[in-house]
Amino acid sequence: MKAYKLPSGKYRVQVLLGHDEEGKRIMKSVCAKTEWEALRLASELTDRPPEFNTDKMTVMDALGSYIESRRNILSASTIYGYENCAKKRLSTLHDIPITKVRRVDIQYAINADAERGLGYKSIKSAFDLVRAALALFDVEIPSSSHFRFPPKKVSHSELPDLKKVLSALIGSSVELPCLLAVWCGGMRISEVRGLRYSDLRETDDGWFISLHRARICVNGKDVLQERNKTPKSTRDIPMPAYLLDLIQAKQHDNEDDFIIDESYKAVKRRYDRILKRNGIKMTFHELRAQFATAMNDLGVRKEILQMLGGWSTSKVLDEVYIRTPKSKLVEGMKVFDDFMNALVAECKAEQQTSENHTETQNHTRCIVKTA
Repeated sequence: MKAYKLPSGKYRVQVLLGHDEEGKRIMKSVCAKTEWEALRLASELTDRPPEFNTDKMTVMDALGSYIESRRNILSASTIYGYENCAKKRLSTLHDIPITKVRRVDIQYAINADAERGLGYKSIKSAFDLVRAALALFDVEIPSSSHFRFPPKKVSHSELPDLKKVLSALIGSSVELPCLLAVWCGGMRISEVRGLRYSDLRETDDGWFISLHRARICVNGKDVLQERNKTPKSTRDIPMPAYLLDLIQAKQHDNEDDFIIDESYKAVKRRYDRILKRNGIKMTFHELRAQFATAMNDLGVRKEILQMLGGWSTSKVLDEVYIRTPKSKLVEGMKVFDDFMNALVAECKAEQQTSENHTETQNHTRCIVKTA
């Protein structure tokens, strides 16, 4: 079977299903956006594995095929991110056949993206996507360590004072979604908007809320998926009484209703307006960082914090979400200042004692010599 590219940009495969009573061939055509998808659909009709002409397949073709092969496995937001990444980054590689990609081509594409202002993270994620797409067709390219990328920018803005943030949000129209994010397991906005009343349950240990669903805004439309961003993100969180009262005070028709039944844009718009009015600069997602930072400052064990927030590893938790404010640096330095001041005072006292002892000895020698 071979896939042919149509003028529309789609790929078509003609499949021979058999012959009729008069011996005429029974043909069926299948079309798809990518060669991979068209061949896969055709193979399902014939129970034959798909075949690819990798000599003519371009990097862009491979990217499209790779994304299609992951469409029902990864989250809708991840697929949307892959599609944007494939379309807009490392574009000088797009038309090169995958069997003819050279190291210099890759480095040139990296340089071109860096020149137009893209940073390390954006370019590195695009490189990883290209490498995975080519590997799907048994074409290996060197790892990222063989290339030069723009320098990493590891800088995260300091979080505003949590009390000031809460003072602005308590009693506002976005109090509940914000408190779910900053108080109840550091929920992501997609997790907050995916919660149903049926996710609440009472146990012998108190009330819990189950996080196993996400409602994601993709290209302006809601996509509901019955799974979280990562396996570790599926978790049960103890429900604070204050938040439970807020939820139970909301009117709803049945247990399948969403607790926060509003669009992402509506929540974000009101959140941004309230914080701007109070002179606070902070994204909604940074409420998750507020949760991680406050829990860490309170001395909660790292493994407990990791489980509550649904982080797969502690690396991202430490490097991205736990922020150290300047006030903590001042407090930490104050302890060391006190320690150093005490040592300096001791050193000076010893030096003064030594100088006094030397002066006494010199004075004694002077008296003896005169006598």
